[in-house]
Amino acid sequence: MSRRDALTDPVALPGRLIEIDGLTTHVLVEGSGPPVLLLAALGSNWFDLDQLADELVGQFTVIRYDRPGYGASESLPRDRFPTLRGEIDRMAAVLDSAGVTDPVLIAAHSLSSLYAEAFARDRPERTAAVMMIDGTFVMVPWRVLPTALRVRNCHRAVRVVDALRLPQLMGPMVHDSVLPTPPGGFTAVQQFWTRAVFTTTTMLRATLVENAAFPSVNADLVALRRERPAVDAAVTVVAALAEAGGWRRFWRWRQERFAEMLGGVFEEISPANHFVVTQHPAAMGLMITRLARRAGLLDADS
Repeated sequence: MSRRDALTDPVALPGRLIEIDGLTTHVLVEGSGPPVLLLAALGSNWFDLDQLADELVGQFTVIRYDRPGYGASESLPRDRFPTLRGEIDRMAAVLDSAGVTDPVLIAAHSLSSLYAEAFARDRPERTAAVMMIDGTFVMVPWRVLPTALRVRNCHRAVRVVDALRLPQLMGPMVHDSVLPTPPGGFTAVQQFWTRAVFTTTTMLRATLVENAAFPSVNADLVALRRERPAVDAAVTVVAALAEAGGWRRFWRWRQERFAEMLGGVFEEISPANHFVVTQHPAAMGLMITRLARRAGLLDADS
């Protein structure tokens, strides 16, 4: 089976392919118990969360999905780009497809914290708790170029990269150099999907386009904060901190402000890389379990 076939073959691909807003979307549901929705970072896919999901499936129903263009999900058309409202609706559709009607714990890594916060503000009846894992918190919102122009520039850049065959030559190497090696190493399954996904320009395009849309998404979140100032859910903000240095102090201070803004609890893990979900899945699993207890999703002795 070719790599392209593997991404679209429902027998080889874990989970299901469903349609959301006219796009084929990859959704994976595992385990049983209170629902936990894991949101991957910018440039991350379902398989990058495998080790963390393994820590949770014994107690929770763990739900993952790939945003447009990531993993096995269909890309957005060239004239569309990610929006805050679009992602809120996609999250709700994913939960609906999994039959989840109870309030969910959302654990969001990095940029996806914007989507988690927005969902909690917009759909409080569906949100029991939120964990921001080294989340993106913009203290001084900014926007330089119009989003449509930024996105067009992304598509132009990808055409150049594609012509040079850079993903085929360097894609998996880039993935492995950015993500810290998980305890026990990357599994054979993760290595297969890394090769399948990162040797195409689809993944690169999705990453660049989502990053290009970020200022617009953040501006919409700022507006939503004004409209709905309270987050009616248990919140934990987790900072991944370097071992020492000025950046550690700055990042800790910034994440503490994030927790204060959300009315949440601040926790830290150190020494840790930004991709702490890969580096320390057991510790992250314990933190999610602790938040679930605080939110009443688990008994205190679970």
